[in-house]
Amino acid sequence: MQRLPPQWVAEHAENLPFDCRLVMPNGSSWPVRLLNIASGCYLCVGWADFRRGNNICHGEILTFTLVDGGIFHVKRYKSGTGCPPRSDLARQYLVNPSFFPSSILVHVSNHVPNICILELDEEDLDDEIYNPDIDSSDDHAPSDVETESAEDSEYDDERGALDDDAYPTWTLKLTTSNIRRTIEIPADFWNVHASAAPQQNMVHFLVDGKTWRVFLKHSKGRIWVKHGWR
Repeated sequence: MQRLPPQWVAEHAENLPFDCRLVMPNGSSWPVRLLNIASGCYLCVGWADFRRGNNICHGEILTFTLVDGGIFHVKRYKSGTGCPPRSDLARQYLVNPSFFPSSILVHVSNHVPNICILELDEEDLDDEIYNPDIDSSDDHAPSDVETESAEDSEYDDERGALDDDAYPTWTLKLTTSNIRRTIEIPADFWNVHASAAPQQNMVHFLVDGKTWRVFLKHSKGRIWVKHGWR
């Protein structure tokens, strides 16, 4: 995931949609999803594909210009030359950010509407970043009691587990133990509805309009929340 600058988010991202699109100068277009949570605003699902598809490397500078609802025009500048790679160009510009010190570059970006500038570091290239804090560091495997409650959860494979809103659904009766420790996701539900990503280790819980990022653990056919539940 890639975090957007908080000041830019505060000024320009209030009405950004959940589904956005990154467009390179050569016309290539990449769908990404925007995740807005308490710790910040992130380019989430699709960001890794965009980065790999364009061979974006550590130290490069990217500028994102919001041109329409959820559509960003992205320009990249190489760390050594400060120029865009030839592969990125189809037409337009040449602005060389190496002409400006980093402090001036940030200053300029704050006065050009709808533009944010990101300089990628090694952490930005890691697709599995986890930053634990006191409230979300809950390293607990589910106990036998919790396993029984997971098996008793209301998941009906015959009906496709579709709720009134047509989304796959399972329900779990919370106990004192799993409230304090963690919850387990029914393996049958996961195998039916998440088979495209069998080892996905990060998901998002949506509760009353708020999004919570949690990390999963897969072991011996069981799946539970490893970080983020508490």
